[in-house]
Amino acid sequence: MGKVLLTMMGRSVWGLFNSVWASIRQFDYLPDKVYVMTVGCETARAHMAREMLIVLLREHGSRAEVQLVDVPGDDIKEIGRRVNEIIGSENERNNEVAVDVTPGTKATVLGTVIGAGKVRVDHIFYLYIESLQNAARPYMEIPLDIQHSHDLLKEVR
Repeated sequence: MGKVLLTMMGRSVWGLFNSVWASIRQFDYLPDKVYVMTVGCETARAHMAREMLIVLLREHGSRAEVQLVDVPGDDIKEIGRRVNEIIGSENERNNEVAVDVTPGTKATVLGTVIGAGKVRVDHIFYLYIESLQNAARPYMEIPLDIQHSHDLLKEVR
């Protein structure tokens, strides 16, 4: 059984990168495979985020594959369908699945939650930062006392 993370591009590459870093550090969730949902206009930033994630994961000992998955920016139903398809496929492989909703836009997060509601998800990660001032920097350069990592499913179950 491997660990799979489904995350998404949002307005900030740092939001995506730091939330993955926080999940590794706070929850010992080091994925073997990462899916990053993107919207077409984010292609350059998505490729940069992918390369940053590969370095982060390698530094922690994972040879994870990081796959970009293009989704429509405003079609919540289609985003949900794609998420359901991806997670369903990983469920069939008996992988542990986490979804990180930290970096996504509202439409992407909503589509993800709707799609994930029909399949098995083991974790929903969310990194809350009290102040976005100076948030566009690496995780360890932001005061840890203003960052709050959550595994939402564990908190509500």
